[in-house]
Amino acid sequence: MSFGKLYTYPKAPRSTMVLFVTKYNHLDVEICNAFPIKIYPEKGGVGDEYLSKFHTGKVPALETADGFTVYESNAIAWFLAKQDPNTKLCGSNLKEETTVLRWASFTNYELLPPIMAWIEPIIGRASSSPEILLRREEGCELTIRAIEKEIKGKKYLVGDTLTLADLFVVSGLARGYQYVCCVFTISYRPAFVPFIISAPRLTFPQVFTKDWASKHPILHEYYMDIRNDKDRIFESILGPNIIRDKPGGRYPDYDGL
Repeated sequence: MSFGKLYTYPKAPRSTMVLFVTKYNHLDVEICNAFPIKIYPEKGGVGDEYLSKFHTGKVPALETADGFTVYESNAIAWFLAKQDPNTKLCGSNLKEETTVLRWASFTNYELLPPIMAWIEPIIGRASSSPEILLRREEGCELTIRAIEKEIKGKKYLVGDTLTLADLFVVSGLARGYQYVCCVFTISYRPAFVPFIISAPRLTFPQVFTKDWASKHPILHEYYMDIRNDKDRIFESILGPNIIRDKPGGRYPDYDGL
């Protein structure tokens, strides 16, 4: 019997850790597409039925088989983790549980926003220039350094085993490493053609590149260790981890412009 329905959209950054927990706990969850109008205005929003259950219209959101509904990634991940009464994902004592919750909040409010702010100029959602990109990169540094200070000399952020703290932070970092194709249109006129041709170009919002990783070896090693879990759960959600030489760029198999 299905445990319930998880509403999300492809590559939603706040759904990654939730999807991990469903697989980690072997929960039979139906994945349902829901496209918030802020993210996908062309799809017209999530609809009235969705809003009647999840009033903010955001994703992820969970509806269990018995009709229980919950949204906000922190709450959903905690609820799903607790389906295993012996879980260590939430921590082993009150202090660890509190620290896990702190890292979950940190990811959503301190880690993801500056990463997204750096990505937006690259994908055309904000003005871009070398100066802007440098400022956006610098805007991530305070948050990145905070994680590096706490993970130095440790394998896990909380205790001696994997917890939601690691899942949230790695899921947040994954947005910077994410290798996602964006399509936009350019116009050009070859010398031998008397009219303008429009053609798609493919680029990527990955900002945590080889150069960035070389400057943050502690964090990069931590990220790779957690991401390459023995069951390859993160890979099944995020796809292969390809580190590019620089932000943006061309799709490697695309020989066009």
